[in-house]
Amino acid sequence: MTIRTFWTLFLKSLGIWLVLSGLTVITQFVSFFSFFGSNPNDNILGIIYVSILLLITIGAYFIVLKIFVFNSNWIIDKLKLDKGFQEDKIDINISLRTVLTIAIIVIGGLIFVEAFPMLCKQIFSSFQQKEVFREDPQFSWVIFYFVKVFIGFFMMTKSNYLIDFIQKKIKKSED
Repeated sequence: MTIRTFWTLFLKSLGIWLVLSGLTVITQFVSFFSFFGSNPNDNILGIIYVSILLLITIGAYFIVLKIFVFNSNWIIDKLKLDKGFQEDKIDINISLRTVLTIAIIVIGGLIFVEAFPMLCKQIFSSFQQKEVFREDPQFSWVIFYFVKVFIGFFMMTKSNYLIDFIQKKIKKSED
C-alpha cells in the first residue's frame, strides 16, 4: 500500500463519518418545521431564516462529501500529505477486503457508540413523562436514535454484506 492510498482511504472514511454524523443536525432543522406555527409569535421571517440555515448546512455537508469522498486526491495534493516520507510504500500485506472490513466496523462502532446513550436517554425521558406512544415530539428522537443504533450495529456485525456490495460496485465501474 502506498502512502497516497493510505491517505485516500483515511480521508474517504473520515468524510463518510462526518456526513453520517451530520444527519443529526439536519433532522433537528426538519423537526423545527413540524413545530412551526404552534407558537402565536412565530412569523414568516423565522421560517425563512431557518430554511436558509438548513440549505447552508446541507450545502456544507455536500461540499464535505464531495471533497473528502470524491476528491480526496485534491486534499492530498494541496496539503502534501504524501510528501516527507522516507519510503513510498507501506509494507502491509492487507487485502482491500480487510481494509474495508476494518473501516466499516470502525465507522459502525462510532455510530453505535454515539447513538446508543442518546437512545437510552430518550427512552428513559419518554417513560418518565408517560408519553411513550403519544404524539410526543421527543418520541421521534427515540425512533431516530433506534434507527441509528440499528445501522451502527448492522455495520459492525454484517460488514461482509456491505463489503460484497462495495466490491460489486467496484467491479461494475471497472467493466
